[in-house]
Amino acid sequence: MKMRKLVTATLAVSMFAMGAARAADLSWMGYSYAEESAKPSVEKIIAGFTAKTGKTVEPIPSAFGDLQKNVFLRARSKTLPSVVQISERWLPSLSKLPGLVDYNTVFGKENLEKIYAPEALAMGQIDGKQLAVPLMSGSIGMVANQAALTKAGITDLPTTVEEFKADLVAIRDKVPNSVPYAMATKNNSDILVDFLTWEYVFGAHVIDPEGKVVVDSDASRKALAFLVDLMKERLVAPEIGRPDARRLVGQSAAAFYLDAPQSRTFLRSFSGQGPAFDANIKPMQVPVVKAGDTPVSIQWAHLIISFAQNSPPTKEDANMQFIAYLGDDAVETQFPVEQSALPGTKSARANPVVASDAYLSAWAKNNTHPRRNEVGIWSNGGELTDILAQEVQAALLGQKSADEAISSMSTRMKASMTKAGHAQ
Repeated sequence: MKMRKLVTATLAVSMFAMGAARAADLSWMGYSYAEESAKPSVEKIIAGFTAKTGKTVEPIPSAFGDLQKNVFLRARSKTLPSVVQISERWLPSLSKLPGLVDYNTVFGKENLEKIYAPEALAMGQIDGKQLAVPLMSGSIGMVANQAALTKAGITDLPTTVEEFKADLVAIRDKVPNSVPYAMATKNNSDILVDFLTWEYVFGAHVIDPEGKVVVDSDASRKALAFLVDLMKERLVAPEIGRPDARRLVGQSAAAFYLDAPQSRTFLRSFSGQGPAFDANIKPMQVPVVKAGDTPVSIQWAHLIISFAQNSPPTKEDANMQFIAYLGDDAVETQFPVEQSALPGTKSARANPVVASDAYLSAWAKNNTHPRRNEVGIWSNGGELTDILAQEVQAALLGQKSADEAISSMSTRMKASMTKAGHAQ
Protein backbone atom coordinates (compact mmCIF):
# COMPACT_ATOMS: atom_id res chain seq x y z
CA MET A 1 0.00 0.00 0.00
CA LYS A 2 2.82 2.38 0.96
CA MET A 3 4.62 1.59 -2.28
CA ARG A 4 1.42 2.25 -4.28
CA LYS A 5 0.95 5.62 -2.55
CA LEU A 6 4.58 6.50 -3.21
CA VAL A 7 4.27 5.63 -6.90
CA THR A 8 1.03 7.60 -7.17
CA ALA A 9 2.56 10.64 -5.45
CA THR A 10 5.68 10.44 -7.60
CA LEU A 11 3.56 10.20 -10.75
CA ALA A 12 1.47 13.22 -9.69
CA VAL A 13 4.58 15.31 -9.03
CA SER A 14 6.05 14.20 -12.34
CA MET A 15 2.87 15.12 -14.23
CA PHE A 16 2.74 18.51 -12.48
CA ALA A 17 6.34 19.14 -13.44
CA MET A 18 5.61 18.19 -17.04
CA GLY A 19 2.62 20.55 -17.08
CA ALA A 20 4.72 23.36 -15.66
CA ALA A 21 7.41 22.68 -18.23
CA ARG A 22 4.82 22.92 -21.00
CA ALA A 23 3.33 26.19 -19.74
CA ALA A 24 3.72 28.85 -22.42
CA ASP A 25 5.76 31.98 -21.78
CA LEU A 26 2.84 34.13 -22.90
CA SER A 27 -0.71 33.84 -24.23
CA TRP A 28 -2.20 35.60 -27.25
CA MET A 29 -5.96 35.99 -27.59
CA GLY A 30 -7.18 37.01 -31.00
CA TYR A 31 -9.93 36.67 -33.55
CA SER A 32 -7.60 35.90 -36.47
CA TYR A 33 -6.71 32.60 -34.80
CA ALA A 34 -10.43 31.78 -34.75
CA GLU A 35 -10.75 32.37 -38.52
CA GLU A 36 -9.98 29.44 -40.81
CA SER A 37 -8.37 31.64 -43.45
CA ALA A 38 -6.12 33.50 -40.99
CA LYS A 39 -5.17 30.75 -38.53
CA PRO A 40 -2.20 29.47 -40.58
CA SER A 41 -0.79 33.02 -40.70
CA VAL A 42 -1.01 33.31 -36.92
CA GLU A 43 0.71 29.97 -36.53
CA LYS A 44 3.57 31.23 -38.73
CA ILE A 45 4.03 34.23 -36.44
CA ILE A 46 4.12 32.05 -33.35
CA ALA A 47 6.54 29.59 -34.92
CA GLY A 48 8.82 32.42 -36.04
CA PHE A 49 8.84 34.00 -32.59
CA THR A 50 9.64 30.70 -30.89
CA ALA A 51 12.44 29.99 -33.38
CA LYS A 52 13.94 33.43 -32.78
CA THR A 53 13.60 33.65 -28.98
CA GLY A 54 13.01 30.13 -27.74
CA LYS A 55 9.86 31.36 -25.98
CA THR A 56 6.47 29.75 -26.46
CA VAL A 57 3.06 31.28 -27.12
CA GLU A 58 -0.36 29.87 -26.20
CA PRO A 59 -2.86 31.03 -28.87
CA ILE A 60 -6.40 31.59 -27.58
CA PRO A 61 -9.07 31.83 -30.31
CA SER A 62 -12.06 34.11 -29.84
CA ALA A 63 -14.67 34.98 -32.43
CA PHE A 64 -14.61 38.65 -33.43
CA GLY A 65 -18.05 39.35 -32.00
CA ASP A 66 -17.21 37.76 -28.64
CA LEU A 67 -13.71 39.08 -28.03
CA GLN A 68 -14.54 42.21 -26.02
CA LYS A 69 -16.89 40.24 -23.79
CA ASN A 70 -14.28 37.53 -23.30
CA VAL A 71 -11.62 40.05 -22.31
CA PHE A 72 -13.89 41.65 -19.71
CA LEU A 73 -14.82 38.24 -18.32
CA ARG A 74 -11.15 37.34 -18.00
CA ALA A 75 -10.47 40.66 -16.30
CA ARG A 76 -13.07 39.81 -13.64
CA SER A 77 -11.58 36.37 -13.11
CA LYS A 78 -8.02 37.78 -13.18
CA THR A 79 -7.04 35.51 -16.08
CA LEU A 80 -6.25 38.17 -18.68
CA PRO A 81 -4.08 37.01 -21.60
CA SER A 82 -0.59 38.45 -22.04
CA VAL A 83 -1.41 39.93 -25.45
CA VAL A 84 -4.74 40.60 -27.21
CA GLN A 85 -5.59 41.39 -30.83
CA ILE A 86 -8.37 44.01 -31.01
CA SER A 87 -10.23 46.19 -33.47
CA GLU A 88 -9.17 49.83 -33.32
CA ARG A 89 -12.67 50.93 -32.32
CA TRP A 90 -12.61 48.82 -29.14
CA LEU A 91 -9.60 50.53 -27.59
CA PRO A 92 -11.51 53.21 -25.66
CA SER A 93 -13.73 50.64 -23.95
CA LEU A 94 -10.71 48.47 -23.06
CA SER A 95 -8.38 51.31 -22.07
CA LYS A 96 -9.26 51.24 -18.36
CA LEU A 97 -8.54 47.56 -17.82
CA PRO A 98 -6.00 46.88 -15.05
CA GLY A 99 -2.41 46.24 -16.08
CA LEU A 100 -2.75 47.59 -19.64
CA VAL A 101 0.75 48.47 -20.87
CA ASP A 102 1.66 51.95 -22.14
CA TYR A 103 4.20 51.02 -24.81
CA ASN A 104 5.81 54.46 -24.57
CA THR A 105 7.15 53.49 -21.15
CA VAL A 106 8.70 50.29 -22.51
CA PHE A 107 9.96 51.13 -25.99
CA GLY A 108 10.04 54.94 -25.96
CA LYS A 109 7.70 57.27 -27.83
CA GLU A 110 10.33 58.46 -30.32
CA ASN A 111 11.42 54.93 -31.14
CA LEU A 112 7.84 53.84 -31.83
CA GLU A 113 7.37 56.84 -34.11
CA LYS A 114 10.40 55.74 -36.11
CA ILE A 115 8.98 52.25 -36.57
CA TYR A 116 5.27 52.73 -37.26
CA ALA A 117 3.35 54.72 -39.88
CA PRO A 118 1.94 57.80 -38.09
CA GLU A 119 -1.75 57.32 -38.92
CA ALA A 120 -1.56 53.66 -37.92
CA LEU A 121 0.24 54.41 -34.66
CA ALA A 122 -2.28 57.16 -33.84
CA MET A 123 -5.13 54.64 -33.71
CA GLY A 124 -3.54 53.17 -30.57
CA GLN A 125 -3.20 56.43 -28.64
CA ILE A 126 -5.42 57.63 -25.80
CA ASP A 127 -4.68 60.55 -23.48
CA GLY A 128 -1.03 60.71 -24.50
CA LYS A 129 -0.46 57.00 -23.91
CA GLN A 130 0.39 54.40 -26.54
CA LEU A 131 -1.97 51.67 -25.38
CA ALA A 132 -1.86 49.69 -28.62
CA VAL A 133 0.35 49.21 -31.66
CA PRO A 134 -0.88 48.27 -35.14
CA LEU A 135 -0.51 44.76 -36.45
CA MET A 136 -2.04 45.84 -39.75
CA SER A 137 -4.07 48.79 -40.95
CA GLY A 138 -6.14 50.20 -43.76
CA SER A 139 -9.77 51.28 -44.06
CA ILE A 140 -13.26 49.91 -44.53
CA GLY A 141 -14.42 50.48 -48.08
CA MET A 142 -16.49 48.89 -50.80
CA VAL A 143 -15.65 45.76 -52.77
CA ALA A 144 -17.34 44.61 -55.97
CA ASN A 145 -17.52 41.12 -57.47
CA GLN A 146 -16.84 41.35 -61.20
CA ALA A 147 -18.35 37.93 -61.91
CA ALA A 148 -21.71 38.99 -60.47
CA LEU A 149 -21.58 42.30 -62.33
CA THR A 150 -20.84 40.54 -65.61
CA LYS A 151 -23.84 38.22 -65.13
CA ALA A 152 -26.01 41.33 -64.87
CA GLY A 153 -24.44 42.96 -67.93
CA ILE A 154 -22.74 45.70 -65.89
CA THR A 155 -19.42 46.87 -67.32
CA ASP A 156 -18.52 49.92 -65.22
CA LEU A 157 -18.38 50.28 -61.46
CA PRO A 158 -20.95 52.75 -60.10
CA THR A 159 -19.68 56.08 -58.81
CA THR A 160 -22.92 57.70 -57.59
CA VAL A 161 -25.72 56.48 -55.35
CA GLU A 162 -28.13 56.68 -58.30
CA GLU A 163 -25.89 54.47 -60.45
CA PHE A 164 -25.34 52.11 -57.52
CA LYS A 165 -29.06 51.55 -57.02
CA ALA A 166 -29.62 51.03 -60.74
CA ASP A 167 -26.92 48.35 -60.72
CA LEU A 168 -28.50 46.67 -57.72
CA VAL A 169 -31.83 46.46 -59.52
CA ALA A 170 -30.14 44.94 -62.57
CA ILE A 171 -28.44 42.31 -60.42
CA ARG A 172 -31.68 41.48 -58.60
CA ASP A 173 -33.46 40.97 -61.90
CA LYS A 174 -30.71 39.14 -63.82
CA VAL A 175 -28.83 37.10 -61.22
CA PRO A 176 -31.23 34.54 -59.67
CA ASN A 177 -31.12 33.98 -55.90
CA SER A 178 -28.66 36.82 -55.39
CA VAL A 179 -28.35 39.47 -52.69
CA PRO A 180 -27.27 42.44 -54.82
CA TYR A 181 -25.73 44.38 -51.93
CA ALA A 182 -24.69 42.23 -48.97
CA MET A 183 -25.22 45.01 -46.45
CA ALA A 184 -24.82 44.14 -42.77
CA THR A 185 -28.30 43.71 -41.29
CA LYS A 186 -27.33 41.67 -38.21
CA ASN A 187 -24.46 41.73 -35.68
CA ASN A 188 -24.46 45.13 -34.04
CA SER A 189 -20.83 45.99 -34.70
CA ASP A 190 -21.27 45.17 -38.41
CA ILE A 191 -24.45 47.24 -38.69
CA LEU A 192 -22.66 50.16 -37.04
CA VAL A 193 -19.91 50.27 -39.66
CA ASP A 194 -22.27 49.97 -42.62
CA PHE A 195 -24.69 52.57 -41.32
CA LEU A 196 -21.86 54.99 -40.44
CA THR A 197 -20.54 54.69 -43.99
CA TRP A 198 -23.86 55.72 -45.48
CA GLU A 199 -24.26 58.45 -42.88
CA TYR A 200 -21.02 59.95 -44.14
CA VAL A 201 -22.06 59.49 -47.77
CA PHE A 202 -25.19 61.58 -47.15
CA GLY A 203 -23.26 64.22 -45.20
CA ALA A 204 -24.52 63.17 -41.77
CA HIS A 205 -22.77 62.49 -38.46
CA VAL A 206 -23.76 60.62 -35.31
CA ILE A 207 -21.58 62.13 -32.56
CA ASP A 208 -19.34 65.18 -32.92
CA PRO A 209 -15.73 65.32 -31.61
CA GLU A 210 -16.88 66.92 -28.33
CA GLY A 211 -19.23 64.04 -27.58
CA LYS A 212 -22.50 65.72 -28.57
CA VAL A 213 -25.04 63.46 -30.27
CA VAL A 214 -25.94 65.00 -33.64
CA VAL A 215 -27.62 62.07 -35.40
CA ASP A 216 -31.06 63.71 -35.42
CA SER A 217 -30.73 65.51 -38.77
CA ASP A 218 -32.28 65.58 -42.22
CA ALA A 219 -29.12 64.00 -43.63
CA SER A 220 -29.39 61.06 -41.23
CA ARG A 221 -33.02 60.55 -42.15
CA LYS A 222 -32.12 60.50 -45.84
CA ALA A 223 -29.36 57.97 -45.22
CA LEU A 224 -31.59 55.59 -43.27
CA ALA A 225 -34.52 56.07 -45.67
CA PHE A 226 -32.20 55.10 -48.53
CA LEU A 227 -31.27 51.85 -46.76
CA VAL A 228 -34.90 51.11 -45.86
CA ASP A 229 -35.80 51.57 -49.52
CA LEU A 230 -33.10 49.06 -50.50
CA MET A 231 -34.65 46.53 -48.14
CA LYS A 232 -38.18 47.14 -49.47
CA GLU A 233 -36.98 46.59 -53.04
CA ARG A 234 -35.13 43.36 -52.12
CA LEU A 235 -31.73 44.84 -52.95
CA VAL A 236 -30.43 43.95 -49.49
CA ALA A 237 -31.54 41.11 -47.21
CA PRO A 238 -32.23 40.55 -43.51
CA GLU A 239 -29.97 38.45 -41.30
CA ILE A 240 -26.70 39.23 -43.10
CA GLY A 241 -23.56 39.74 -41.02
CA ARG A 242 -20.05 40.39 -42.28
CA PRO A 243 -19.14 36.66 -42.44
CA ASP A 244 -22.34 35.98 -44.40
CA ALA A 245 -21.54 38.83 -46.78
CA ARG A 246 -18.06 37.48 -47.43
CA ARG A 247 -19.48 34.06 -48.18
CA LEU A 248 -22.09 35.45 -50.58
CA VAL A 249 -19.59 37.60 -52.46
CA GLY A 250 -17.06 34.77 -52.54
CA GLN A 251 -19.68 32.55 -54.14
CA SER A 252 -20.68 35.32 -56.59
CA ALA A 253 -24.16 35.44 -55.06
CA ALA A 254 -23.68 39.11 -54.14
CA ALA A 255 -22.10 41.96 -56.10
CA PHE A 256 -21.17 44.55 -53.47
CA TYR A 257 -20.34 44.75 -49.79
CA LEU A 258 -18.32 46.79 -47.30
CA ASP A 259 -15.23 45.30 -45.74
CA ALA A 260 -11.66 45.92 -44.71
CA PRO A 261 -8.83 45.13 -47.19
CA GLN A 262 -8.77 41.63 -45.69
CA SER A 263 -11.66 41.05 -48.07
CA ARG A 264 -9.35 39.43 -50.62
CA THR A 265 -8.23 36.73 -48.22
CA PHE A 266 -11.79 35.86 -47.20
CA LEU A 267 -13.07 35.85 -50.78
CA ARG A 268 -10.23 33.63 -51.94
CA SER A 269 -11.22 31.17 -49.24
CA PHE A 270 -15.00 31.28 -49.69
CA SER A 271 -14.76 31.04 -53.48
CA GLY A 272 -12.73 27.85 -53.21
CA GLN A 273 -10.54 29.24 -56.00
CA GLY A 274 -7.75 30.81 -53.99
CA PRO A 275 -5.72 33.49 -55.85
CA ALA A 276 -7.47 32.55 -59.11
CA PHE A 277 -10.51 34.44 -57.76
CA ASP A 278 -8.55 37.70 -57.53
CA ALA A 279 -9.68 38.76 -61.00
CA ASN A 280 -13.21 39.15 -59.63
CA ILE A 281 -12.28 41.22 -56.56
CA LYS A 282 -12.55 44.93 -57.30
CA PRO A 283 -11.82 47.51 -54.58
CA MET A 284 -13.87 50.61 -55.43
CA GLN A 285 -14.88 53.95 -54.01
CA VAL A 286 -18.07 54.03 -51.98
CA PRO A 287 -20.65 55.72 -54.25
CA VAL A 288 -21.31 59.40 -53.59
CA VAL A 289 -24.58 61.33 -53.65
CA LYS A 290 -23.46 63.56 -56.50
CA ALA A 291 -20.46 63.54 -58.82
CA GLY A 292 -17.57 65.48 -57.34
CA ASP A 293 -18.30 64.58 -53.71
CA THR A 294 -15.36 63.12 -51.79
CA PRO A 295 -15.74 59.33 -51.44
CA VAL A 296 -15.81 58.06 -47.87
CA SER A 297 -14.33 55.14 -45.99
CA ILE A 298 -13.74 54.37 -42.32
CA GLN A 299 -10.50 53.87 -40.46
CA TRP A 300 -9.67 50.25 -39.72
CA ALA A 301 -6.83 48.41 -38.03
CA HIS A 302 -5.94 45.34 -36.03
CA LEU A 303 -4.26 46.60 -32.88
CA ILE A 304 -2.29 44.74 -30.23
CA ILE A 305 -2.69 45.49 -26.52
CA SER A 306 -0.76 43.84 -23.69
CA PHE A 307 -1.16 43.28 -19.99
CA ALA A 308 1.90 43.62 -17.79
CA GLN A 309 3.68 40.41 -16.82
CA ASN A 310 5.87 42.35 -14.39
CA SER A 311 5.63 45.69 -12.62
CA PRO A 312 6.88 47.77 -14.26
CA PRO A 313 6.93 46.01 -17.64
CA THR A 314 10.31 45.85 -19.41
CA LYS A 315 11.62 44.90 -22.84
CA GLU A 316 12.81 41.60 -21.39
CA ASP A 317 9.30 40.44 -20.51
CA ALA A 318 8.11 37.63 -22.80
CA ASN A 319 5.08 39.55 -24.03
CA MET A 320 7.13 42.70 -24.71
CA GLN A 321 9.59 40.60 -26.72
CA PHE A 322 6.57 39.34 -28.65
CA ILE A 323 5.34 42.89 -29.26
CA ALA A 324 8.77 43.84 -30.60
CA TYR A 325 8.73 40.79 -32.87
CA LEU A 326 5.29 41.72 -34.27
CA GLY A 327 6.83 44.97 -35.56
CA ASP A 328 9.64 43.12 -37.35
CA ASP A 329 9.63 42.90 -41.15
CA ALA A 330 9.47 39.12 -40.81
CA VAL A 331 5.90 39.57 -39.52
CA GLU A 332 4.85 42.83 -41.15
CA THR A 333 5.66 41.67 -44.68
CA GLN A 334 3.98 38.32 -43.98
CA PHE A 335 0.80 38.59 -41.89
CA PRO A 336 -0.74 41.79 -43.32
CA VAL A 337 0.03 40.75 -46.90
CA GLU A 338 -1.41 37.25 -46.39
CA GLN A 339 -4.48 38.92 -44.90
CA SER A 340 -4.60 41.49 -47.73
CA ALA A 341 -4.00 44.51 -45.53
CA LEU A 342 -1.43 47.28 -45.17
CA PRO A 343 1.40 46.75 -42.68
CA GLY A 344 1.59 49.06 -39.69
CA THR A 345 5.33 49.73 -40.02
CA LYS A 346 7.12 52.13 -42.35
CA SER A 347 9.78 49.65 -43.44
CA ALA A 348 7.26 46.95 -44.37
CA ARG A 349 5.17 49.39 -46.41
CA ALA A 350 8.28 50.29 -48.41
CA ASN A 351 9.16 46.63 -48.95
CA PRO A 352 8.66 45.49 -52.59
CA VAL A 353 6.45 42.64 -51.37
CA VAL A 354 3.92 45.26 -50.27
CA ALA A 355 4.65 48.14 -52.66
CA SER A 356 4.17 45.94 -55.75
CA ASP A 357 0.87 44.38 -54.63
CA ALA A 358 -1.71 45.57 -57.18
CA TYR A 359 -4.68 44.85 -54.91
CA LEU A 360 -3.29 46.81 -51.97
CA SER A 361 -2.37 49.66 -54.31
CA ALA A 362 -5.93 49.72 -55.66
CA TRP A 363 -7.30 49.72 -52.14
CA ALA A 364 -5.13 52.65 -51.12
CA LYS A 365 -6.09 54.55 -54.29
CA ASN A 366 -9.83 54.15 -53.66
CA ASN A 367 -9.77 54.88 -49.92
CA THR A 368 -7.64 57.98 -49.56
CA HIS A 369 -9.20 59.79 -46.58
CA PRO A 370 -10.66 57.26 -44.13
CA ARG A 371 -12.74 58.80 -41.36
CA ARG A 372 -12.69 57.88 -37.72
CA ASN A 373 -15.41 55.66 -36.31
CA GLU A 374 -17.23 58.34 -34.34
CA VAL A 375 -19.30 55.90 -32.27
CA GLY A 376 -16.91 53.14 -31.28
CA ILE A 377 -14.25 55.50 -29.95
CA TRP A 378 -16.18 56.43 -26.78
CA SER A 379 -15.89 54.60 -23.47
CA ASN A 380 -19.58 53.65 -23.78
CA GLY A 381 -19.09 52.64 -27.41
CA GLY A 382 -20.59 49.20 -26.84
CA GLU A 383 -23.87 50.63 -25.57
CA LEU A 384 -23.97 53.24 -28.34
CA THR A 385 -23.36 50.55 -30.95
CA ASP A 386 -26.24 48.47 -29.60
CA ILE A 387 -28.60 51.46 -29.62
CA LEU A 388 -27.72 52.42 -33.18
CA ALA A 389 -28.00 48.86 -34.50
CA GLN A 390 -31.33 48.23 -32.76
CA GLU A 391 -32.87 51.36 -34.25
CA VAL A 392 -31.48 50.69 -37.73
CA GLN A 393 -32.83 47.13 -37.60
CA ALA A 394 -36.24 48.39 -36.47
CA ALA A 395 -36.40 50.66 -39.50
CA LEU A 396 -35.16 48.00 -41.93
CA LEU A 397 -37.74 45.51 -40.66
CA GLY A 398 -40.57 48.02 -40.91
CA GLN A 399 -41.15 48.23 -37.15
CA LYS A 400 -40.45 51.97 -37.20
CA SER A 401 -40.25 54.63 -39.86
CA ALA A 402 -36.82 56.06 -40.64
CA ASP A 403 -37.83 59.29 -38.88
CA GLU A 404 -38.97 57.44 -35.75
CA ALA A 405 -35.81 55.32 -35.65
CA ILE A 406 -33.50 58.33 -35.96
CA SER A 407 -35.43 60.25 -33.30
CA SER A 408 -35.33 57.30 -30.90
CA MET A 409 -31.65 56.68 -31.68
CA SER A 410 -30.87 60.30 -30.80
CA THR A 411 -32.80 60.23 -27.52
CA ARG A 412 -31.24 56.97 -26.35
CA MET A 413 -27.72 57.95 -27.39
CA LYS A 414 -27.98 61.30 -25.61
CA ALA A 415 -29.00 59.50 -22.42
CA SER A 416 -26.03 57.15 -22.78
CA MET A 417 -23.56 59.96 -23.42
CA THR A 418 -24.93 62.00 -20.51
CA LYS A 419 -24.49 59.00 -18.24
CA ALA A 420 -20.92 58.67 -19.53
CA GLY A 421 -20.21 62.29 -18.56
CA HIS A 422 -20.70 64.11 -21.87
CA ALA A 423 -23.21 66.95 -21.56
CA GLN A 424 -25.77 67.19 -24.36
